[in-house]
Amino acid sequence: MGDRTQRAVREAGRDSAAPETVCFGPFRLHAGQRTLEKDGTPIQLGGRALDLLIALVERAGTVVSKNDLLAKVWPDIIVDEGSLRVQIAGLRKALGDGEAGARYLTTVSGQGYCFVGRLSHPNNQEQSSIGPSSEPPHNLPARPMRMVGRDQTVRDISAKLRSERFVTVVGPGGVGKTTVAVSVGHELLEAFAGAVRFLDFGTLHDPALVPNVVASALGLLGQAGDPSDSLVNLLRDRRMLLILDCCEHVIETSAALAERLYAEAPQLHILATSRESLRVEGEHVHRLQPLLSPPDDAGLTAAQALAFPAVQLFVERAAASGGHLIELSDADARLVGEICRRLDGIALAIELAASRASASNIKDTVALLNDAFKLLGEGQHAVLPRHQTLRATLDWSYKLLSEPERMVLRRAAVFAGSFTLEAARSVAGAEDADDGQVIAAVASLVAKSMLAASASGTSTRYRLLDTARAYALERLAASMDADATARRHARYFLHLLQEIGSGSAPSSEANRFAAIADQFGNIRAALAWCFSERGDRATGVALAAAAMPFFLKLSLFAECQLWAKRAIAQLDVANHSLKYDLDLHAALGLALLLTKGTTDDVHAFLTRALRIAEEIGDVPSQLRLIERVHVFQMRAGNFTEALALAKRGEAVASDHGDRIKLAHIRIALGVSCHLVGDARLARSYVESALLQLPGSEPDVDDPLNYDYLSRARITLARILWLQGYPDQAVDTARRAIADTMRIGHPAKLCMAMLWAFSIFVWNSETESYEEYADRLILEASKHALGPYQTIGYGTKGVVLVAQGQVETGIALLRGALEVMHSHRYGSLADFRIALAQALATIGQEKEALDTIDLAIARVGHNKDMFCMPELLRAKAEVLLSARSPDLEQAERCLKESIDMARRQSALAMELVAATCLAKLWLGQDRAGEARRLLAPTYARFTEGFNSRALKAARALLDELGSQHPDSSTDARLAVRG
Repeated sequence: MGDRTQRAVREAGRDSAAPETVCFGPFRLHAGQRTLEKDGTPIQLGGRALDLLIALVERAGTVVSKNDLLAKVWPDIIVDEGSLRVQIAGLRKALGDGEAGARYLTTVSGQGYCFVGRLSHPNNQEQSSIGPSSEPPHNLPARPMRMVGRDQTVRDISAKLRSERFVTVVGPGGVGKTTVAVSVGHELLEAFAGAVRFLDFGTLHDPALVPNVVASALGLLGQAGDPSDSLVNLLRDRRMLLILDCCEHVIETSAALAERLYAEAPQLHILATSRESLRVEGEHVHRLQPLLSPPDDAGLTAAQALAFPAVQLFVERAAASGGHLIELSDADARLVGEICRRLDGIALAIELAASRASASNIKDTVALLNDAFKLLGEGQHAVLPRHQTLRATLDWSYKLLSEPERMVLRRAAVFAGSFTLEAARSVAGAEDADDGQVIAAVASLVAKSMLAASASGTSTRYRLLDTARAYALERLAASMDADATARRHARYFLHLLQEIGSGSAPSSEANRFAAIADQFGNIRAALAWCFSERGDRATGVALAAAAMPFFLKLSLFAECQLWAKRAIAQLDVANHSLKYDLDLHAALGLALLLTKGTTDDVHAFLTRALRIAEEIGDVPSQLRLIERVHVFQMRAGNFTEALALAKRGEAVASDHGDRIKLAHIRIALGVSCHLVGDARLARSYVESALLQLPGSEPDVDDPLNYDYLSRARITLARILWLQGYPDQAVDTARRAIADTMRIGHPAKLCMAMLWAFSIFVWNSETESYEEYADRLILEASKHALGPYQTIGYGTKGVVLVAQGQVETGIALLRGALEVMHSHRYGSLADFRIALAQALATIGQEKEALDTIDLAIARVGHNKDMFCMPELLRAKAEVLLSARSPDLEQAERCLKESIDMARRQSALAMELVAATCLAKLWLGQDRAGEARRLLAPTYARFTEGFNSRALKAARALLDELGSQHPDSSTDARLAVRG
């Protein structure tokens, strides 16, 4: 190979090794120093076991064969598999594998072993999810600094969760359900190896979105419909704690989902909070009691009162609010006890009252509370007494606020979730409130327990507790200010999305999406108001357009489609800009492509967006849309159109001067050229792109989740195989798949395995393509990737046919082809070849020929001509296997196959067809012709002599040589054999 090719192959293999020092669980492995530590203490591990661990970690997430491990660990001696099993058993014992839920090694029956632990760098930055058991970090809110009176409750619920798996914490608003749930989550973090997920349904007002929100939070690529089936598949074998907070807002859908997940995911544990029980199978209800208050005792002392958690909370909150009640006196103890009893031990009510109390006005506080309770009147008898208590406390606290504080509280209620001080200034501020007033009011509301504040990174975030927000929303609705506040709220988040989307926000590019991920409750609320009867449609259109990249990145495809369609319907009304038109149609087209396939609507939306991008001169959007339409055309099997589009993209990217985008387009060109049968030009494009791309790409801006680097490497591997370099092809493909596994992205992994599958089929690597077929089905089913799951069943059909399970293989292949045809996917030649060969095996000659002829016709129409030589060879084999073989037509097919392979520089396919034709000629006593055909082709190979195709060719040449010896040719072949 030339220098450029060698460099490209090196590029294809870089970054595949594991880092020299990696961490997993409590362990730190220093491969270079050959040491292993657990919690900083060295572990005594034998040399062989350490060699095994290093070898498995280097290829984490990949099955390492027993032979590879034997060669790696015992390179100079011959040992049997028993020695390997002994060392693996010792390694598992040293790691505590399988104990307390820890899992690092898995055995793949008949194949080898796989390291499935989660690896990270020593700087504690998560490297990437590796293997099927890896989990992203937990998303729990910060643990409460001090929790009064609930420690035993947390322990009880934690124990119940461990044993029973499904607990709902039930209690009235303000009693402290969320605080307890968060504390339980932190308590169980270690037990669940960090696999704890917290979901707040308090900001969600559309019950239908519950499964989608859960799916997105778990990193599950979304579907346009209900992803519940995919959630079950994802969680079925995972040990995880799922915390569902504020279920009362979406009680029916959250209950149905929780019940199903509990029943079908046996390692999943569920903790829910709600004002009422979910009333489903498997649920264990824990009724959270109010904080215990002291009895009505005239002789109550301060020491006695402070033994009760309600009084402890009151005193702590009073001190924190800046009052003078630093120490409780005996004189005030009875009064504070009376306040706590009067407030029914409800934590929020006690905090509100305490924020108003001081040593000089405890008596006044009692009197004011009594007056407030009297105002409830007789018209609310249907409300639970504790709800009455909290309502009266909120009324009382609200009336004691200054007017600026009331105004800020009302306006802050529009936030669906947390918000920053900057957001409060933008939304709560107006002509009647300057920045200084808003800032002062926020600080005062925090001190008075009307707002909660928590540190988040370098900033502070604020939020209204659920009960207080509901009260404040009532006050806002009763004011004349509701629509104006909602408009400012929508425009604030529009500006925020536009700022982050443009890259002008101060956060780093890697944090762009993380910066907005926890604001989707606010974005949903703003969009809902904008498109409501009293909303602002123009702002809604702009907000929807700005939100599209974030919906796509978080795989919220159902919401993407919902809001894109609503916004598109309002484009004329909103006096829109063409940029909004572009962004909305581009996002809608992509969301539908990812969920519905290559439909006419998808093509119409994407091409409309591309036309607008060209019209307004938006070059980045042009390039992005050219790539997306190229993917559409490739999946639809329109390869000539795809090639023309890629050439168009190259011209745009070259003029634009974007080196990375030009590399991406050249990968698309390389793929297109490869598929239409121009291997030399394809290789030139791919090698050029690999030399331009960095060693790894996060692709943070690519909702299509297209892994350009992996695509380029595997395309190069395919071309290398076709051109006669099978060893390099297989090695390059394996490395590319291993790298993609380290990324931990299911769609990218499925795409890589599917694209590489043909290489292992062509090279007759039965074990490899069986492994990838099974993994493809597993990943696709777990992550709701419908098209990949269907193709996965097709690949399994290929495997079964090769293994002799013909009937089952035929059923799988037929089913996959039928579904993929309905989704308008391309020719799928590998599947049709396998199906035709299987049909011929069971004597269905006519159907076998019809199948292969249909495939040839599709290739002729779609122009993916690279597979035509193989189709023609397969047709010849079907003809030759018939009860009455058509030798003449078979010979014509093989000659055409050889001729086409030569024109395409596809030496490997030329060899396979030449071997088949030489075998035919040998049977016709034309051994000399056969040898003259096959020997020069075989002689051009420089590697791969252990592959099945080359072994078959060599064996046939040996047979031909015994009949028609040619000493000069024999000498050349001896060197290569």
